[in-house]
Amino acid sequence: MEVFHTVSELCPLITGWRIYVFVVRVFKKVISPNVFELGLILADYENNRIEATVDRRLAPFYEDRFVENEWKTITSFLVRKSTDLVRATKHKYGILFMDRTIVVHAPPRSPPVPDFDFTPFDYILDKSAYKNVLVDVIGALVDVGALTTDYYGLKLSFKLKDRYNEVLECEARNQQAEYLDGYFQSLGKGNFVVALSFWRLAELSNPKLESHGAISKVVANPDRAEVADISMVVF
Repeated sequence: MEVFHTVSELCPLITGWRIYVFVVRVFKKVISPNVFELGLILADYENNRIEATVDRRLAPFYEDRFVENEWKTITSFLVRKSTDLVRATKHKYGILFMDRTIVVHAPPRSPPVPDFDFTPFDYILDKSAYKNVLVDVIGALVDVGALTTDYYGLKLSFKLKDRYNEVLECEARNQQAEYLDGYFQSLGKGNFVVALSFWRLAELSNPKLESHGAISKVVANPDRAEVADISMVVF
């Protein structure tokens, strides 16, 4: 039986890592037209998460080889300390692909790894959540503003309400704002519960969430038990 390391074990002091991971998120970090890095959020069977980066030289090769919600085995990669001021996961290290990195499609493990790792609204509103780590939340979409422009570019504000009637303000920026303006309009009239994944906590007197580039994602009515619970209370 093959032996794999857990994500929580990964550190720069040791080499020869082998991991069996679920692909939570795939996104592009655009550097210039036709030049990009590939960002990945990977989770092991214990839902320990880590961010991986495929640099601009290797990214085109891997672009079509990573799909969200698939399992992979990955060997021969570097582990380095994360230097981002705001990290995508709580892991203080990240993975960097090399020329000799080997990626193999793998069968699903059971039980399945959840797509989201929701943070309760009260943790955010009470300022108890990690400010330097992106978060996932879920709530009823109760108010969507108009697409506007300010000094920093495009902006779209909206509000979510949880099952305890706590309200959280959210703000999408630039490309994410433009995309969500069209996405919310495409949903039409009706009641919707939306999940936000990998959004940033804004450091303000009144806490709110802001999009954080291409990694931030929104899904309406995801296949989660929380959708029915929230809908029953809010709508």
